[in-house]
Amino acid sequence: MNHLIDINDDDAADAERAACELAEIGEIEAHDAELAAEDAAQPKAVHRFGDTWEAYDATQCRDDIADGDVLVIESEQVVGFLVEAWPVAITEAHGEFHRLTASVQEFKDGRYVASAERAAELAGELGFPMRQSVQTA
Repeated sequence: MNHLIDINDDDAADAERAACELAEIGEIEAHDAELAAEDAAQPKAVHRFGDTWEAYDATQCRDDIADGDVLVIESEQVVGFLVEAWPVAITEAHGEFHRLTASVQEFKDGRYVASAERAAELAGELGFPMRQSVQTA
C-alpha cells in the first residue's frame, strides 16, 4: 500500500490559521491602543500634598490616586504626575519625585501628554519653574 501525504494542503491550512491569528492580534493591539488614547485624553484628578515625601508615600498606598493623576506640592514648588507607581516631576524642583527628562510626546509613547499638560498649566499658574527638557506642546 502506498501512502502519499500532500504537504501543500497542510501548509495552506497552517498559513491560513496563522494569518487569522495575526489579524486577531492586530485587532487586539489596535483596540488596546484606542483604549489607551481615550484614557490619556481623560481629565486627571489633581492631588495636593504638604511635601513630596508625603505625596510619594500616598501614591504607593492610596487607591484614589491613579496612573496619570497630577500631584501638586506647593511648599516645595513641585508639580508632576503619577507614572504607573512612580511620581514624576515636570518642575525644576523635584523633591522626592523622579525627574522627567524627555519630552512627554516621546515618554512612554505619549501616554502622559494630557497629564503633563495639566501639570504644566498648574505649575504655570503657581509660578513654578519647569524643567527646560520638558516640552508639553
